[in-house]
Amino acid sequence: MPLVRKRRAQAEASPTPPPARRRRSPSSRASSPASADGSTQLDGDTHNNAASSHEQMVKKLVRLALASEYSRQPLRRADINAKVFAPASTRAFKPVFAAAQAALGHTFGMTLTAMPTKEKITVSQKRAAQRATGTSQGNVAASPTAWILTSTLPAKLRTSAILPPPKAPSAAPEAGYVGLYTFVVSVISLSEGGRCSETKLERALRRVNAGEFVGGEKTERALKRMEREGYVVKVREREAGGEESVEWVVGPRGRVEVGEVGVAGLVRGVYAGGRERDVEGLERRLEKSLGVGKVGRGEIHGEEGQEGEGGGRAEGSAEEQDERRPARRSSARRGTRGAGVAGEEDEEREEGEEDEDGDGED
Repeated sequence: MPLVRKRRAQAEASPTPPPARRRRSPSSRASSPASADGSTQLDGDTHNNAASSHEQMVKKLVRLALASEYSRQPLRRADINAKVFAPASTRAFKPVFAAAQAALGHTFGMTLTAMPTKEKITVSQKRAAQRATGTSQGNVAASPTAWILTSTLPAKLRTSAILPPPKAPSAAPEAGYVGLYTFVVSVISLSEGGRCSETKLERALRRVNAGEFVGGEKTERALKRMEREGYVVKVREREAGGEESVEWVVGPRGRVEVGEVGVAGLVRGVYAGGRERDVEGLERRLEKSLGVGKVGRGEIHGEEGQEGEGGGRAEGSAEEQDERRPARRSSARRGTRGAGVAGEEDEEREEGEEDEDGDGED
């Protein structure tokens, strides 16, 4: 018994050891939200990464637009999603597109213009369009899916010295090609209903010595290039008797790059320069043929009377042309267009006969 009491007394007299304290690792200190300075630094890094990613996407979109226009191909929405935003999300399309537009306008004097949709020409195309309007998405205005670059410079600066033709492969063939597709688009636009038969277009090309070759290239090959790049569209339609009719219409790129302003500029450059009465008559016929009033007269001649080029890639922004272009031309207006063109052809035929008579007398 005395031994048991002695052990209990010794146990009560000995002090209890303090509890062990856990050491915190440096990684746990960094991840803990106790430090306000650490959380602010993390938020700043995230913001900088987002801003850098946005800037890189804007640069990619600008480079893609310039490369597409260099090859005369439209910039499509699918290409933007695949080459600019992938693998990121496309939710930032609107702010990136707006920033790219600002960069293009400030640095290059250009803007991305929406490409118009192809017109429904044949009966099958019109029936397919009518069936599409019956669906749930038919009455909803579709957002643009393709764009091209157009110049935003004022008309007095759109000269060959400031906006020369492309130098690839060389400037001379490209300048000839620009003049050729401007002439072809003008002939089609001045035809009745905006549709030109194949025989009529061939006759017009022969009159300017471009029936077989133009600029060292076959005319047929040049027309195929225009069709591939969207300046013109070749429409084949089989009639009731089984015969196939071939017609040409202006394509989406031709309507944007050349348009009514370019066509009017080409006509003024060829026929203007005579008496004032003749110039006024030419303006009236242009209004009847193109279906709009005072077609781009101020933009082509400029405020100081400086005449710009008739058409081509230097011609003005499509937004200004769309404001003057009516949404739909009525059938009566299309009829007057044919009358204006017929009058021009009759006068040209009379001038040719007079020249022949003069040569005979000599």
